[in-house]
Amino acid sequence: LGKRVSQTVEEVDNIIEQGKFTEALVINDPSTIGVAFQLMEHLEGETMVKSGIWNYLMSDEIGMIRVCGMGGIGKTTIMKHIYNQLSKEIKPLFDVIIWVTVSKELNITKLQQDMANAMNIGALPEVEPKRVSVLMEELRRIKYVLILDDVWEKFSLAEVGIPKPTSSNGSKLVLTSRSIDVYGSMNCKIVKVHPLSNEESMNLFLVHTEHGVLKVPSLEQILGDIVRKCTGLPLAIAVITGSMKGIYDVAEWRNALRDLRD
Repeated sequence: LGKRVSQTVEEVDNIIEQGKFTEALVINDPSTIGVAFQLMEHLEGETMVKSGIWNYLMSDEIGMIRVCGMGGIGKTTIMKHIYNQLSKEIKPLFDVIIWVTVSKELNITKLQQDMANAMNIGALPEVEPKRVSVLMEELRRIKYVLILDDVWEKFSLAEVGIPKPTSSNGSKLVLTSRSIDVYGSMNCKIVKVHPLSNEESMNLFLVHTEHGVLKVPSLEQILGDIVRKCTGLPLAIAVITGSMKGIYDVAEWRNALRDLRD
């Protein structure tokens, strides 16, 4: 078990450094508009951030929102909750809600086709200007929320085929990024996601491991040390507790802490 936890910790480190998520750690994007994410992630400490983003989406003054923070801090989870909330509105606030994951290796053609697939447009023309024209025309005729998740570098919205949202059309563009510099020069509303406090981290930890571990008095100090080692990152907490859920043996938890320290 100690080796398994050690391997998990190493995987989390790689996730944070490289932004490469394995299948077991990320939920696939909805294949069509209106398909909700099957969320297992619990929001702890990010509810105020979620409320702030929601208020900006409802505002007539703000067209672009940039959600930024380090890897594993919960940006994607927050936006998944918002996506689901928008999708469940009885009276639709927008014509369509589009989710596209951009990721580190930016491929404009793939991004364009992913957007087309999300809007049920189908195959785009092979010629670049025509692809841009088709997307521009479709997005200009509807009121949309376009969520571009995990943006690593700047690119031209116009070259992709994304019209800049304005107060007149009511559409919204949300970008999540690790870097505060991405689209820093654009007129965006910036929302920073910060690490969880120690209390919030412990609450999230107990959500995943269940409160039964607190019934073992000698585990209290060990659990506290493990939570502090996660440095307020929800993804780190979720992955590590996933390996230890249902375990109440003090020796095994002590081994897990030792591996974390190493």
